[in-house]
Amino acid sequence: MIKPLWLCSALLLMTGCASVDKPAVPAANTRPHGIIKMLEDDTGGTYADMRTVSSYKGNTHLRRLWLINNYEQGGLYQKNPPIHIYSSRAIYVFNCDTQEYAQFERIYFTQRWAEGDKVFKRHSIGQWQPYPQESLMGIVAAAVCLIEPSRLKPEPPRDTDTPDVGD
Repeated sequence: MIKPLWLCSALLLMTGCASVDKPAVPAANTRPHGIIKMLEDDTGGTYADMRTVSSYKGNTHLRRLWLINNYEQGGLYQKNPPIHIYSSRAIYVFNCDTQEYAQFERIYFTQRWAEGDKVFKRHSIGQWQPYPQESLMGIVAAAVCLIEPSRLKPEPPRDTDTPDVGD
């Protein structure tokens, strides 16, 4: 009776130790309220976080929000200890007068929906570029530009605690 118990215990211990290197893939949980789907396929998705719409640097003609990318398979960022990236969020600013947008920084996360630990930040200098009104960017821009300036949330502070890896 004791031998089978020891054998089962040894197998359970070995199985537990063998799976230490395998990352725990975050569950594909439901989309948080206030985040709208832009694109989705078997590799992941792109979403507009409407909870974060604000003016940009006090200018009510400029609207700022986060675009979130979920990565279905995740990407290995570091081997030891293993760190995987399952999402990122980027700051997008839309000019409601000129129909242009710019992307500023992107922060990478260990869980989907731009949650979990912040792994690193890729800072980029925003370059204004036009968007067609009929494009997905145009549809999002039209939605955020329709919001009355008095109803805009205060702009959140810039992230200063995430390591920056440059362009």
